[in-house]
Amino acid sequence: MRDNRGFTMVELIVVMAILGVLTGMAIPAFSKLKDKAREVRAMEEIRGMEKNISAYVIDNGGALPDSIPDLIDPWGHKYVYYKISGVPTPQPRVDFTTAPLNTDYDLYSMGPDGDSRLSTEEPLSHDDVVRSGDGGYVGMAVY
Repeated sequence: MRDNRGFTMVELIVVMAILGVLTGMAIPAFSKLKDKAREVRAMEEIRGMEKNISAYVIDNGGALPDSIPDLIDPWGHKYVYYKISGVPTPQPRVDFTTAPLNTDYDLYSMGPDGDSRLSTEEPLSHDDVVRSGDGGYVGMAVY
């Protein structure tokens, strides 16, 4: 009579293979979840900056700030702020029809790639988190 308390090598290999497959499925799902969390964080930070800008406008008789503090987005890049109204040469962000997204100011994150193409001659950047419609929308730049 043999004592059969242990696992065979085949059983251990099967368990390790199952764990490897489960890990292989979980890592991409976790990565997508992490990316989505960064997007949501950027949206919330932009909404917070909008509130601060609105408070500034109220305190200063309707004047927009010329700049905002250098705040860092979830991907490690500075948020972009352009004052549009009252500036002789604005650089507004535009949609695919070249219509400006905002009339007062642009505020956005350049997203994971840290690049934001504003020209209609180049492919527009789709991974940016933007404010548009004068604050009516904050989210991914999907054109």
